[in-house]
Amino acid sequence: MIPVALYGIDIEQCEEFFNQFQELLGAVQSGYEEALYMIQGNLRLEHLKLIDEWSGYPPLALHEEVAQEILSALDISSYPNAALVESLLTIEGIDIMRISSWLHFTTHVYPIWNEEACAGLQKLGLNAPFEEDIAAYGIYVGLIEAMKEYAPMDALPESPLPRQRLLEIALARWSRKE
Repeated sequence: MIPVALYGIDIEQCEEFFNQFQELLGAVQSGYEEALYMIQGNLRLEHLKLIDEWSGYPPLALHEEVAQEILSALDISSYPNAALVESLLTIEGIDIMRISSWLHFTTHVYPIWNEEACAGLQKLGLNAPFEEDIAAYGIYVGLIEAMKEYAPMDALPESPLPRQRLLEIALARWSRKE
């Protein structure tokens, strides 16, 4: 049964995507797994710095109050709701891509916002806009979750990595296939 979020999906394309999933997956980005499991315990600013370093974001110069606001917003976020972090978009240097990386590494369930993965979802016939808008990121989160739910049992490999990340990588590579 197709999850509601996936209504309109091109079923033939989706079946082909999952048939090719293992070869699409290939190698995961270097240093990802190490970074993923370095974030442990209570969320601290040092964790965000590690995530930013892995993601290639320049360091943020934050006042203590702003840093506490960021940590609080991330701490109270409840998957799959992304709306609670929208206020962070008003802080200079913070965008949805950075927030999605923070959410991913601190919770292991939110997907990382990715233009190519959105294009892969679009190639499957799904509405996955890549816009600087928290609602668009919320749609992306819902679609990735629905893809996990809809995936054939043998499509997603056993892995110490979050299934969201595996799907993102495969969708990004799917978007580049002819």
